[in-house]
Amino acid sequence: MRATIVIASLLLGGCTLSRMEGFDAIAPAEGERLDLSGIPLWQDGTFRLGLSQGHVRRRDIGATREWSDDPWGVVSQAAVERTGTLAFTLAGPEVGGEIEGRCRYGRVEAQDRIGALTLSETIRPMRLACTYRFDGRDVGGMDLAALMPIEATVAEPRLGTVAFDGTELTLSSSHHVEGSRNGTDTPIGYRVERIDGRVVGAIETNGWRTRRLIVPQNMAERRAALAAMVTLGLFRDPGGYRLSRPSAVRHRRRRRAHRVEPEAPVIGRIALRPR
Repeated sequence: MRATIVIASLLLGGCTLSRMEGFDAIAPAEGERLDLSGIPLWQDGTFRLGLSQGHVRRRDIGATREWSDDPWGVVSQAAVERTGTLAFTLAGPEVGGEIEGRCRYGRVEAQDRIGALTLSETIRPMRLACTYRFDGRDVGGMDLAALMPIEATVAEPRLGTVAFDGTELTLSSSHHVEGSRNGTDTPIGYRVERIDGRVVGAIETNGWRTRRLIVPQNMAERRAALAAMVTLGLFRDPGGYRLSRPSAVRHRRRRRAHRVEPEAPVIGRIALRPR
């Protein structure tokens, strides 16, 4: 799905990718710019982070359960599960060792199908949960969840935390495109912050096979931030929130040109709004 969005961005923008608003000014001056590059287009493959080398394995699972009480078969209902797994390793000087990540994600939407018309509504928002190891030791994990919108909007805000070897940081999604007043449904990037709200890093998740990162110099924060950023950079997003109300559908169509890509519990110290 992300590849389709990137191609559309190139065609609509004259071969210029949409950029996360304020990315270059979002992190502190001591932050280091790195590129997560060579991301495979298929399920498995290698990637790079500076001089560090990594390998990723992704599996999209999912299922569709459809039924109908209509004797003519014109009207039907379906529950669509978009789930999968992500596993990666990354080793080299940028992390000072080897990071391993194992993740699961999912979201569920309900669909009403009337002939060629399909109306969708999210019944279980996107959720991404990971565990991490460093040099063979269990060191923590990440939990990221989507918030259910309370009004018609294209944006699906996401909040989460990453805990890594005693260091805890928070994550918040960005949906603002540079040079545009229109936002995106799924995130164009994420900010990484300390518990006190100070920004220590950021990742721009839009791109073909490369993601732009700003990472902290402090090694403890750096490893925690990189574990989360590499996860989000490799993650193939299963999509955003769906509203079946006609006004929301029209609202989404007006802003589709800036759509970018690839789950209300309490995560760490962040309370998410229940449905």
